[in-house]
Amino acid sequence: MMYALYIAAGLTVAGLLCLLLLGRSGRRLTTGRFGRMARIGRLSTRLWTSWFGAKIRRLFSSKKRREQYDEARRKKDAEAVTQTMGQMKGAFMKLGQMMSFISESMPDEYRNAMSSLQAQAPPMDFALLRDVIERELDMPLERAFATFDEQPLAAASIGQVHRAVLPTGEQVVVKIQYPGVADAIRADMQNVSILYRMMSMFYPALDPKPVIDEMRERLIEELDYELEATNQQAFCDLYEGHPFVRVPKVMPSHSTKLLLTSEYVDGRSFDDIVGDDKTKRDHFAEILYRFVFGSIIHFGVFNGDPHPGNYLFDDEDRVVFLDFGCVKYFPEPMLKVWMELVRGHFGNDADEFRRRAIDLGFMTEKRDIPADLLYEYFGYFYEPFRYDRDFEFSREYNAKSLGMVFKPDGEFAGLQKKLNMPADFVFVNRIQWGVYSILGTLGATGNWYKIHREFVFGEPPSTELGKVDAEFRKRWADARNLDDSELVLRRDGVKKREVLAGVGIGASG
Repeated sequence: MMYALYIAAGLTVAGLLCLLLLGRSGRRLTTGRFGRMARIGRLSTRLWTSWFGAKIRRLFSSKKRREQYDEARRKKDAEAVTQTMGQMKGAFMKLGQMMSFISESMPDEYRNAMSSLQAQAPPMDFALLRDVIERELDMPLERAFATFDEQPLAAASIGQVHRAVLPTGEQVVVKIQYPGVADAIRADMQNVSILYRMMSMFYPALDPKPVIDEMRERLIEELDYELEATNQQAFCDLYEGHPFVRVPKVMPSHSTKLLLTSEYVDGRSFDDIVGDDKTKRDHFAEILYRFVFGSIIHFGVFNGDPHPGNYLFDDEDRVVFLDFGCVKYFPEPMLKVWMELVRGHFGNDADEFRRRAIDLGFMTEKRDIPADLLYEYFGYFYEPFRYDRDFEFSREYNAKSLGMVFKPDGEFAGLQKKLNMPADFVFVNRIQWGVYSILGTLGATGNWYKIHREFVFGEPPSTELGKVDAEFRKRWADARNLDDSELVLRRDGVKKREVLAGVGIGASG
């Protein structure tokens, strides 16, 4: 029950007031701030009613019947929460996607229900989407495409994905932005501001404004499919011909601000590979790990929406990476200090680590946090790559890690009240909560210490995947007359255009 009520926390009273004024939304999205609060209010009322009714029934039931009531109620409530998030789309659906694989303590009924939001949320009426396509391309659907499947491949939080064939014969997927979703997300972000102001009451050292601004900026960027196309093509160029990473190329002729058309790539879903043997799962896990940390450290860029619905696994044992709407380009000075922070931890230098934490904005010099205490606290998050040994990601580790963020215990109790969250690190945390959760689901085992030292210190590759990746990157840089120090991409696109202007290279050079 608490998981469902947490989703609606802070919005219940306002939502109930709005119920007096607003009705249901019909086929179109509810886009206004108060209309969306009303949807949350209706959900909250339903959950409270369900909880109260269950309490009454439990008074007159046997232990066995109470257990049956509780299980049935959790399943029904989970379906109600999932349906509301799926119909609302936007930021609330994104929350559901994240909760479905990040929150390790979530009851199975909620996890199972919300997992549908990763790719199979309630679709929108295709007639509404046809209008978007024809308006954006300024021609009838039948002229723009040789064939177009009206049944969606996936229904996401901002757009819906359909398979099609271009008049020139290329098989493609078309992501169409839901009409009205831009207004819905802007309304959600106004509501999120309320929650962050509430959070600052419990975390006095947190400056909520940069956090809110960063989240708002990244989410608003996701509405711009032209920007997403630029991001996706940048990643495509960075990894063109890579031996184990694939990014679908963009079709500019059929891509606009509300429409993104990419090459169709076949592959198995994340759920399919979870059943593979341990060796195969570890293979895919290392690819995911190298893509995430390699992209950040080599190129200064991070694809900030890691969830199971954004990966495919092809018949050549490569991982296909999808959805580049949320991409973070790290400032070069910040990235340099961040690497110095990590090197300080690798070098067991608590004083250096504290200095770099201050430089990055996690705390001020005035904060009375001993260097050793800060070092050990962050050491828990660095646990997978802290020591030279094999480490297995697990749901248990991820649950404890998440708990250490919000309510550290033992010698670290109350430490979160003295620490800030720098804006640049808002989406870095999605590595901790997103990628680590995915690796935990796979039960991924590897010597992440050695792999991480490849990235941070430039040490020789420690695995076969590392060797072929290093060979590829050398060919890639040589083709552009670059060295590693020149590979960081700036968000303004200047360095990116310079770096990517060179010819593409294949896997064999």
